Amino acid sequence: MDYDKIYYESDENEIRELLLYRKVVKVEGNTLVLDNGTELTFEGNAGCGFCGSGWYSVTELNECDNVITNVEFVRDNVVKNKDGYDETSYKIFVYAEDKHIKLAQIDGDDGSGYYGTGYTLYVKFKKD
Repeated sequence: MDYDKIYYESDENEIRELLLYRKVVKVEGNTLVLDNGTELTFEGNAGCGFCGSGWYSVTELNECDNVITNVEFVRDNVVKNKDGYDETSYKIFVYAEDKHIKLAQIDGDDGSGYYGTGYTLYVKFKKD
């Protein structure tokens, strides 16, 4: 993958800085394209291939055609799944023109906690 920076769900300040005062002009698969040409590609954590623990997937991405003035990160433990583990949802909300917009949602479960959590954000800046 050709990228300039990598961030994880715990890098909230860095992700906030990428989004503030920008617009999301296009959604392509798991990629958000900002008005300055920056591409933000979300990838859910890849967990254990055998037991299924630690798998996350991007379940929602949305455009924001107004300038983002605030960014909020929410991590919800939703419910226990059939194996007794909490399912977790990572959400990024933005505020633009007095609207509260869910920009991204990544869902999965940590399972035993050994195989990781959350998501990776690959950033590709527009080259001039």
